Amino acid sequence: MRTEVDAEAAGPPLEPGDFVQLPVPIIQQLYHWDCGLACSRMVLRYLGQLDDAEFEQALQELRLTRSIWTIDLAYLMRRFGVRHRFCTQTLGVDKGYRSQSFYRKHFDTEETRVNQLFAQAKTCKVLVEKCRNVQRQHQQ
Repeated sequence: MRTEVDAEAAGPPLEPGDFVQLPVPIIQQLYHWDCGLACSRMVLRYLGQLDDAEFEQALQELRLTRSIWTIDLAYLMRRFGVRHRFCTQTLGVDKGYRSQSFYRKHFDTEETRVNQLFAQAKTCKVLVEKCRNVQRQHQQ
């Protein structure tokens, strides 16, 4: 139930056409590190392009097994022919992740791999742009 205080905090009421609600299926993560893969599965299933065997094959081909960065997801979407544009504040690895426990153990090898993906993006037809005002998100 929406109260007066809630309504005031939420701003003006939404009008038809102010939003689009899509019937995107919910697919849960399998592990603590695969939120991006779960989201990718949801998008692909919504688009009618998810074949579990083909998805697993793509993960193996792209070597997406335990450490997934947003650039990996851009390559995955490209692999399935999903038109998209990856907007990021940093073209390459954000060195700020080095101190985070999740990344610390493999940061040096991941930094090289991820930076190579950024460097090869244009050749691989993965559209990556440095954009302003992109909120920093936890990448896995």
